[in-house]
Amino acid sequence: MGRTVAAIVLTFSAFSGLAAEDTARASIGDTRLSAGDEVILDEPIDGNAFAAAGRVEVRERVRRSAFITGGDVAVMGPIGRNLFAAGGDIRIGSEVEGRVRAAGGKIRVARGARLNDSATFAGGSIEVEGEIRDRLRAFGETIIINGTIGGDVELAGESIRIGPDTRIAGRVEYRTGGDIQVDPAAQVSGGVMEVDREKKWLRKVGHGAAIVGGITVSLGMVLIGALLILAMPRFSREAAGNVQAKPLQSLGMGCVMLIGVPFAIIVLLITIIGIPLAILLGFAYALLLLLGYLIAAIFVGDFVLGKVGTAKLDSIWWRALFMLLALIALAIVKQVPLIGGLAVFLLFLAGIGAFTMRGWQGFRQDTTPAAAA
Repeated sequence: MGRTVAAIVLTFSAFSGLAAEDTARASIGDTRLSAGDEVILDEPIDGNAFAAAGRVEVRERVRRSAFITGGDVAVMGPIGRNLFAAGGDIRIGSEVEGRVRAAGGKIRVARGARLNDSATFAGGSIEVEGEIRDRLRAFGETIIINGTIGGDVELAGESIRIGPDTRIAGRVEYRTGGDIQVDPAAQVSGGVMEVDREKKWLRKVGHGAAIVGGITVSLGMVLIGALLILAMPRFSREAAGNVQAKPLQSLGMGCVMLIGVPFAIIVLLITIIGIPLAILLGFAYALLLLLGYLIAAIFVGDFVLGKVGTAKLDSIWWRALFMLLALIALAIVKQVPLIGGLAVFLLFLAGIGAFTMRGWQGFRQDTTPAAAA
């Protein structure tokens, strides 16, 4: 999981190097949203903070929760509520009052950091030297604990080490395919116990994986959407424009794709010989659904951004930032009984149709010259 997140973030960083090196910022009340090649939050924020960039650094206090994704993430300012982070390299060196959920290639809680609630980590390398005042759950390849934990600890990894400065008030339950090293100077009040093939352990692992998976999927959608805007600015803008210019056609095409593709997959599976093609079509269908939703969010973001200032539509960072705003808005609207869910679903259908029509248009433009030649 950690390597996957890191790969996505590094790809994002690579594309960001090709783009204009500027930063887009917006505020909704006390909430700050920032996107760019590099984002440094060096002023206190009274509300929530949302940041997506190749490099993100939090230097001042965020009074409420922080949602951060980037290739290199450093949280050095205090967080008043919860911290959610995904990235290639995540460093936490401050105080966090609420829960911490992080997924990344490398995660480190530095000495002197204090997390006042529970923490759940998933990554390639996890190192905890600071203080976690409640329980800790860590899932990774390499896990090093050399700090203070106020509750129970659940670990799953290939290599686990509990260092001499470790002070754990609860018990340690672990599962490993390799070795675990517990320094004689480490203090574990509840003892260290290996857990293998127990349903209780599997439920806990599944719960922790679901939490981190939710973070990864949500932030991953932001990254993929940003990649779509960065790598194909014209395509994403024209596809999103189809929703407004051809709303009925977009809805109709969305319905056809939503229902027709699964039917085609079933037909191919029945023919036996078409099973490989059905599998490929299944993956393409899943990707289409994701991209359709993102095109819908880009449409909403571009529409609002056009009202704010037409010139800003030429900035990929402003478009990426307003896409993030749109994803948040859609998630909120979806919670409204009946009407909210229906509105988001119709927009989702239009996004699928708009993406399909723009993709087909591009395909025809590519094949027509070849046919003429």
